[in-house]
Amino acid sequence: MKDNAADKIRDAVEDLIRDRKTLVKILSITAILLIAVILRIHGANKADITVETADAAASETTDTSVETDGPDSSDRIIYVDLGGAVAKPGVYKVSPDTRLYMVIEMAGGLTEDADTNSVNQASFVEDGEKIVIPAKGDPAAAVMDGQTGASPAAGTSGLVNINLASKDELMTLNGIGEVMADRIIEYRTSNRFRNKEDIMSVKGIGSGIYEKIKDSIIC
Repeated sequence: MKDNAADKIRDAVEDLIRDRKTLVKILSITAILLIAVILRIHGANKADITVETADAAASETTDTSVETDGPDSSDRIIYVDLGGAVAKPGVYKVSPDTRLYMVIEMAGGLTEDADTNSVNQASFVEDGEKIVIPAKGDPAAAVMDGQTGASPAAGTSGLVNINLASKDELMTLNGIGEVMADRIIEYRTSNRFRNKEDIMSVKGIGSGIYEKIKDSIIC
């Protein structure tokens, strides 16, 4: 009787152990399958992201190609007619970002009697521009774009060329002192005055000062 009871208990324990092993196997297989599914889904999403990134890069490359299509500005050539007190007056071919002193160097430099106070050698030149470097004592002073850049000091038209005038000449203008003259010169080293109104782009020169000097300046 006791042996039968012990056998039953042993069989129950063995069944429980087998059931637990089976359960563990089932859970392990389920976990493995679940992990495989997750990894597969993650891999698919990663592939999608890679494809989208590649497509975006290709699209961006195409757009950039379209935007940069056209002639390179560095290949452009402009013509400047330089005359007056230079060693070799003539028409010179230069790039659009050329400054006056560079053209002067191409022309063999200034002559000994060149009046450098009447010329802003740091200014940019423009296509088709006529520039005459005046000689010392020359009443005609400098000519740019067909206009006489004579200043009150030259004793001719009485007009000050704001692109060319020296600091002292700028200070002869009503309301323009030393500080303001320096600002005008600093501004025009990188920006040419295309019309008289442009002088109001200089810090400190508003409509009030402009009204005082507009009839005394040219550009």
